[in-house]
Amino acid sequence: MSQIFDHIFKFLHKTISYSFAIVFFSLQGAFFGAFYAYFFGSALIPNFTIENHPEVVNVFVFATFLAAVGHSIEFGILTPLGYGGFRSDIRKLNLFLKRNETIRHKDILELENNLNTLIHLPKENMYAAIRYALMIFLSVSITYLVFSYPLYELVLIFIGWLSAVFVYGGFSYIISDYATGSKRVEIKKILAFRDVTVHKNFGILSLKGKFIFLLILILLSLSVLSVFISFGNASLLKITAFITMTFIEAVILIYMFFQSINLTLEQINESANSLATGGSGALPILSIDKEFILFAKNFEKATREVGKIRENLQELVEAKTSELRNSLETVETLKKQQDGDYFLTSLLIKPLSLNKTIGSHVKTDFLIKQKKTFLFHGRENEIGGDICITRTITLRGKDYTFFLNADAMGKSLQGAGGVLVLGAAVQSILERSNAVEAVKLLYAERWIKNAYQELHHIFESFDCSMLVSMVMGLIDDETGLMYYLNAEHPWSVLYRKGTAEFIKNNSELRKLGTPFSEKTLEISTLQLLPGDILILGSDGRDDIEFVTETTARKINHDEELFLRHVERGNGDLKSIYQSILTMGELTDDLSLMRIGFKENSNQPPRAIRKESYELMRKAKTQIKTESFEDAKTSLLEANRINPENREIKRALIRLLVRMKDYQLAAEKLNTYIEEFPGDTDLIYLASFTYKQTKEYGKAIDMGERIRLRNPGHLSNLIQLVQLYLIIGNLPKAEKTLHLTSLIPTDTKRIDQLKSQIASFREKIVAEIPS
Repeated sequence: MSQIFDHIFKFLHKTISYSFAIVFFSLQGAFFGAFYAYFFGSALIPNFTIENHPEVVNVFVFATFLAAVGHSIEFGILTPLGYGGFRSDIRKLNLFLKRNETIRHKDILELENNLNTLIHLPKENMYAAIRYALMIFLSVSITYLVFSYPLYELVLIFIGWLSAVFVYGGFSYIISDYATGSKRVEIKKILAFRDVTVHKNFGILSLKGKFIFLLILILLSLSVLSVFISFGNASLLKITAFITMTFIEAVILIYMFFQSINLTLEQINESANSLATGGSGALPILSIDKEFILFAKNFEKATREVGKIRENLQELVEAKTSELRNSLETVETLKKQQDGDYFLTSLLIKPLSLNKTIGSHVKTDFLIKQKKTFLFHGRENEIGGDICITRTITLRGKDYTFFLNADAMGKSLQGAGGVLVLGAAVQSILERSNAVEAVKLLYAERWIKNAYQELHHIFESFDCSMLVSMVMGLIDDETGLMYYLNAEHPWSVLYRKGTAEFIKNNSELRKLGTPFSEKTLEISTLQLLPGDILILGSDGRDDIEFVTETTARKINHDEELFLRHVERGNGDLKSIYQSILTMGELTDDLSLMRIGFKENSNQPPRAIRKESYELMRKAKTQIKTESFEDAKTSLLEANRINPENREIKRALIRLLVRMKDYQLAAEKLNTYIEEFPGDTDLIYLASFTYKQTKEYGKAIDMGERIRLRNPGHLSNLIQLVQLYLIIGNLPKAEKTLHLTSLIPTDTKRIDQLKSQIASFREKIVAEIPS
């Protein structure tokens, strides 16, 4: 029944409007109500037939038709024609819930307003049902008075009408409550993800009220049936029809009543499990019944108390880390106290190593096996210096998957201390990224740079006594472009089409806590393809002690052995782990992270169409003959025919820059870079183009992205110096110019920039009042 209801509801939503899809089922209540009114009339008024009351029957049918039409128009049946309904809130709701359109990025105020509309929609639908039922009764009453029918019949019709309006109104409320539940939950989840407090409004019918309604409905049906039979006007056909319709109505209402309760209880169970396992415990309650809403409020109070404890986690981590460092010299003599410390530290680490990705394109998984195990209060636990963290963050309106796999140097408590500091710091950075608007506007390269520098400064304060190797990065959930850096961590593995290979780079970054120069900071990029799997792991994956027949230890020194483990395990973490164990024993902490990109996607390759291909060839010929305008026309037409083709876009942008049509080139670059953020050459061209259009802020942003990806790009560094001089940022210009001294090149352009900087400095000094 639920599937049939959902299919009909989705069809009506897609073809007409969301609110009308609800009213469509509510009109069944009008049908059932009219059915009840008919049975009352035929039971209590034996002479009431269409032959002796033609005017009444015709007016009743016509008024019922008008009520159904009015009810439908009020809630949006004319939405496809541009009229969304009588009420402004209903019109906004139908506009808000467009078919095939996500609401994840809607404005918070708009989400709250429409959530409030959805909460009140059952009540408003019930009120509308009562209004239209009243209109029908008034129409029938006026007809009775005009044609001088007996007034006692009108009194009996009024009794029948009361039962009909009871059924119509109650059915409309329950069906609206059930149908709007999933959309209310969806909006509440989005608001909760944005850390917006959701007001717990409830409907006018409580859980108890709905139960009483169902009970009265059953008693009413039995009463109508008994009156119908006792008056002797019943035929077997009519009795059968009445029982059948009553059964259908009762089954529908009872199913929705208990299904709503069941789904709400499942939500409560999931939220309780989430809170127990370190999650937020958010409870976007499905039901709007008063009893469940009050429970949700109390549950929210409990989660806030848990949140307060977690907010103080950073202070607890710092205090415990200090304690651990001071107790390292005496740890061997304090075994009992050590196990207690181990247990407490393991408890602190658990909520820091979280997998909190919510995207559908990038899937992540962890496997962590710490070398040190201990017993505390009869339970076996483990502690070590490996950690994995993933989370979805939003930058510049795009979802990214953050990932970090790290290995803190040292054994047991020392490594765990590093993990505590690192995990707390990373979680703080991630929380700030979701809360601070200025951070949300950063490009991925700048975000990673800022995060790395913040982590480095924290560990630098330990004077090289706490070092951490790590690989950290962001993956664009839509395009699959990965931005990452590797600080002396084992190379990550790309598993593509059954073959595993290392992702190598020329990074000179050292472990966190080791003094470093900003000149060595380089953000690498890798374009992932649908079906690709990344396997990240600490050095425990290679530190295997082989089983030999002699007493001499034999440790693995073949780093490529791990590639064979990945291939043998088909990219599955548990299978890879079992493959490692078949070779020998682990001698160090082991952490593995699996990242899959669009593994279930079967996207066909974007081939260039024949017409576009011919236009491209034509444009190349025109460019050779310097017929740039004709070439521009050809490429614009090719782009119109084949708008998704990357090569056409690149050729068009390069031609526009060559023609010095910088304004149009800038417009094209805006969308191109968002769609293909991995095209470093075009990002550099964008920086040059924005400089020509005097959009210096954008030009600098693009230049800094290039500098982070390729610090040795001399032309980009020179252009950055020029841009900083244009906006008057002398310190930045000097700092960037200093970076060019590390690149072997002719000094002519460098000397010119030095002269410009010297002139700029003299000008500033001259303007200072003596």
